[in-house]
Amino acid sequence: MREGVDVIPVYLFGNTSVLSVLKTGILESMSRKMQLSVTYFWGKFFLPIPRDEKLLVVRGKPLGLPHIKDPTDADIDKWHAKYVDEVTRLFNQNKEKLPAYKHKKLYID
Repeated sequence: MREGVDVIPVYLFGNTSVLSVLKTGILESMSRKMQLSVTYFWGKFFLPIPRDEKLLVVRGKPLGLPHIKDPTDADIDKWHAKYVDEVTRLFNQNKEKLPAYKHKKLYID
């Protein structure tokens, strides 16, 4: 809002299935000590090559954010809620297009 740039809501279906991530305590400990993310991931043939999975990108219309030099917390909360509502709408409207998402529910904290 400070810069006067609009936001376009986007959701990418399938991005979590193209690569696997090793989640262990040792990598987390190393990451915290080094203050950077140490991640091991793999896909096809246990290489960092994405698996052949169907991906679907959906986008909404620009939200029409106003240009506000000093937005209040209420301004930010209002437009954040609109963004979350639109991403949720995109998810629910398009999840039937991929069988793996048909019964899933989107959670945004």
